[in-house]
Amino acid sequence: MTVVIHQPAPLPTALASLPAAPAMLSGRETEVARILSALRPVVSRQPDPDSSGSGPAAAAPGQDAFPPVLVASIGGLAGVGKTALALAAGHAATEAGYFDGSLFIDLHGYDESPVQGGQALEAFLRALGVAHDAVPEAVEERAALYRTELAALAGQGRRLLIVADNASSADQVRLLLPGDGAHRLLVTSRHTLATLNARLLDLGVLGPQAAVALLRHALLTADPTDRRVTEAGTALEELASLCGCLPLALHISAALLILEPCQTIAELNAELATAQSKLSFLDDGERAVRASFDLSYRRLPPDHAALFRLMALNPGPNIGLGAAAVLAGLPLLAVRIVLRSLVQAHLLDCVNQRWSMHDLVRDYASELAHSVSNPPQHTAVEEAGQEAATEQVRRHRQLLEHYATTAVSACARIGVQAASSAPGDFVDQNEALAWLDDERANLTGSVAAAADAGHHHIAVNLPVVLYDYLTWRGYYDDLISVTTTACRIAHQSGALAAEAGAWNNLGIALSEASRYKEAFSAFDRALDLFTSLGNDNERGKVLNGLGLALRESGRHAEALRAHQEAVAIQRVTGDLREQAAALNNLSLAYQDLEDYAEACAAAEEAASLFQRLGDIADEASALCTAAFALQTSGKIEESRVACGRALTASRAAGNPLVEAATLMTCAQLDDHTPQQQIEYLLQAEAACERANAAELRAAALSGIGVALTTAGERDQAVVYFGRAQSLFEELGLTEQAAEVGEEIAALQS
Repeated sequence: MTVVIHQPAPLPTALASLPAAPAMLSGRETEVARILSALRPVVSRQPDPDSSGSGPAAAAPGQDAFPPVLVASIGGLAGVGKTALALAAGHAATEAGYFDGSLFIDLHGYDESPVQGGQALEAFLRALGVAHDAVPEAVEERAALYRTELAALAGQGRRLLIVADNASSADQVRLLLPGDGAHRLLVTSRHTLATLNARLLDLGVLGPQAAVALLRHALLTADPTDRRVTEAGTALEELASLCGCLPLALHISAALLILEPCQTIAELNAELATAQSKLSFLDDGERAVRASFDLSYRRLPPDHAALFRLMALNPGPNIGLGAAAVLAGLPLLAVRIVLRSLVQAHLLDCVNQRWSMHDLVRDYASELAHSVSNPPQHTAVEEAGQEAATEQVRRHRQLLEHYATTAVSACARIGVQAASSAPGDFVDQNEALAWLDDERANLTGSVAAAADAGHHHIAVNLPVVLYDYLTWRGYYDDLISVTTTACRIAHQSGALAAEAGAWNNLGIALSEASRYKEAFSAFDRALDLFTSLGNDNERGKVLNGLGLALRESGRHAEALRAHQEAVAIQRVTGDLREQAAALNNLSLAYQDLEDYAEACAAAEEAASLFQRLGDIADEASALCTAAFALQTSGKIEESRVACGRALTASRAAGNPLVEAATLMTCAQLDDHTPQQQIEYLLQAEAACERANAAELRAAALSGIGVALTTAGERDQAVVYFGRAQSLFEELGLTEQAAEVGEEIAALQS
C-alpha cells in the first residue's frame, strides 16, 4: 500500500484588497496626479536587461515637481471625498505598474472603538500569509514581523501599496509604516497629520462645475433616461451650491432624487433651502451629514469644542485672531493654539490669518450653539446647562461690543477730521481702512445680530459709526441694510432723535443708490421727527440731503428751494459747517438752472467757510463747484486757478475720492489740451481705484477714450473705451455701457 503524503499548501495571501475605485471622480485630476507623484517608486539602479521584471522605469529624484516619499496622507473635512480619492489614486498607481499588490484597512479612527495598531498589524500579517498561530501577541513583535514580511517581498522585487483609511492620528498608523522603501503607505484622515513625516495633501470641497458633474453622473448612472438632468437648467448649479459642493452632501442629494423620481430638482432645492435644518434634511437613510460631523466633533477637547460652537456666533463669514480671542476669552497665543487644532481637524479653514467654516459645518456649529442656548428642562444637568447658556450669551455680547468699539477707533482715523491723536490701536488711516475692509461683513452683520439679541445700543449706533467708511468705499447697499435696521430698532426703543438721524442717513444712502422714491419717503420721515423734536439744525441737514436727491432725480426747482431753506436755517443756528455744505449744494442747484452769478457766489462762500474751519477736503469740493460755475460763466482763468487750489487741497486731505473728483474737474476745463486732459484723467482713474469708486472710475476711463479720440489715437481710445464698457457692464449700468459701445463701433467703422 502506497501512502501519499500531501505537502501542506502555502497559506493564502490577500494582496489585492483595495476596494473598488469610484465610478467617477469629478474635479480631482490635480489631486490624483499629486498622489501618484508621491507614490511613484524610486529605482536606485537600472533594471537588469536580461530580467523579465515588470513595472515602470521610475523617474529619478528631482525630475518631478513632487518627489516620491514613503508615506502620503490625505486630510480633509468629513464627507469631502478622501477615501474616494485614495482608492482612485491607488488603483491608478497599480494599473500603472507602480505596485504588485495592495493592503487596505479601515481604521475607524473616529468611531467609539477605533482599530488599534496591534489589530491592524494582525489583519495585515494574515493578509501577507502569516498563520494565525504564528502572529505574535506583543504589538512590537507583530510590527517587526510585518516589516520582515514586507522586506521579503521587496527582496523578490515586489512592491505593495498599503492604504490606511480613516486614521484619527499619526500614532494610529506609525506601526504600519513599511521598513523597506520599496513600499508606500497612503493614509486618509480628518486631521492633517503633520507629525507623520509624510507628503500632505489637504482636500477641499469640489469646484462648482465638478460638483454639478458629480450630480449629473449619479443621476444618469441610476437612470440614463432621467430627463430631470437635461431639463434642469440652472437647478443643478443651485443644488450644488446648497450642498456647499461637499461630495457627501451631493451624493445624499442625488440619492434623495433617485428615491423620488417624480420630484424635480427645483422642488428638492426649495425643500433644502427652506428646511429648518439642512443637516437633518441631508440624510438618505444610510448616510447623513450630521452623523459624519458628529464623529469629528466628539473627539474635540472640551475647550476646543466650546470655541467651535462659539465660532458660529460670529456675524460674518470669517473671523480674525483678535475677535476670536475676545470670543474665546483667551489670550492671543492661547486662542491661536485652539484655532490651529480646529484647522488641523478640518473643522475650520484658515486663509491669511482669517478663520472660517464651510457652510454646512457652520450650520452644524450653529445647531450646537442653539442647543447650549436652550438647555433641556427638568433634568439633572439643567443648572449646568443654564450656566453654559448664560456664558455663551455673555461671550456673544462681548464679541459684538468688540466690533463696535474697534470700529469707532478705526473710523476716527478715516474721517475728514481724522487726527493723529485719535484714540485706538490704529497708527494711521491705511491701517484703519485695512481693518475695516477685513471686518466689513462682520461689522454689518453685527448690526443685525445685535438687533436680534436685544443689544439695541449697538444696532442703533454702529450704523452711524460706519457711515463715513461705507460712503467712502461706496458700499451703499450695506449702508442701506444697516441703517434700515437702525431705523427699526430706534423706533421700537422710542429713541426719536436716533430714529430721525437714521432716517436721514437712510435717505442719503438710498439717493446714492438712485432709489429716489424711497429716499424721499425717508427724508420726509426724518423731517417730521426732527420737527416734532424742535431740532432746526438737524432739519436743515435733512433738507440739504433732500435737495441733492431732488437735483439728482431732475427736480431742479424743488432742489433749489430745499437748499435755500437749508442755508437759511443754518445761518440762524450758526452751524458753519452745515451752512458751508448747504451753500456748496445751493451753487450746484443754481448751475442747473443756469444762474451762474448766484452759483459762483454760493460756491465761493462755501469754500471760504470750509477753509476757515480747516476742512480741506470739503474746501476742495467747494472749489471744484466754483470752478464749474466760473467756467460756465466764461471766467476760464479764474476757473483754472480754482481747480489748482482744489487739487492742492484734495491731495492734502488724503481722500482718494475727493482727489479723483477734483482731477476729473480739472480735466474738463476748456483751456486744456487733450494730452493734459489725459494726464489728469489717468491720475483720476488711479485715485478712483484706490477709493473703490467703480462708477467714477469707468467715467474716467471713458473720458480718457474721448481725449485720445480727439488726439487722433484711435486704437488706444478703443482700449480705454473697452475697459470702461466692461466696468459699466459689471456694475449693471447698461445704458452707459451701450453709449461707450457706440463710441467703440464708430472708431472701428
